[in-house]
Amino acid sequence: MRVKERGHAGYALVLCFVLFLLAACSRDFPPTPTQPPPTAAPDQPEPAPGITPSPTTSPYPWTDENHVMSGLCFESVYDAAGKTFVIRSPEALEGFYDLADNSQLCRQPVTRYPFDFSNGRILAGIWSRGEGCSAYHVVDNVVRDDTARTFFIFLRLVEVGDCTYELVRPFWIGMSGITDYEIQFVVE
Repeated sequence: MRVKERGHAGYALVLCFVLFLLAACSRDFPPTPTQPPPTAAPDQPEPAPGITPSPTTSPYPWTDENHVMSGLCFESVYDAAGKTFVIRSPEALEGFYDLADNSQLCRQPVTRYPFDFSNGRILAGIWSRGEGCSAYHVVDNVVRDDTARTFFIFLRLVEVGDCTYELVRPFWIGMSGITDYEIQFVVE
């Protein structure tokens, strides 16, 4: 009989040990975090912290300002491709961004980057459509006519690779000293 009692006592001891382990394991689990309630998306996305796009120097009488338009979605720039844009003030730039937002072509509000309009600087640009793996613009000629007050930039879009991707390539520049000129881009 003693053997049987020891057997039951052994089972009881093992059972107590298992229950102790289960209780110990379950009490150390942190409570399941609850999802915070969804918040409304900000009206205007902000650039990533620590990243401030800046102009790139150029051998021409302008600075590369493609970064100013880098916050627009593909659909909006695809729609605007082939048109020359000349923006002469901060208010006009805000209006331009507002047009992109109000077009309903982008799923989210565009990211707005500033441009320095001081000292009569202007922002001008065009987007060009192409097909390939990548594409870039080459400046073929620049014609400035001070009598007619015109400034023409002749570009060539070079498509690279045999890919069948739809591409939209920006060409946005900042210029000084031609505030009242007609500016035109011609892309071949």
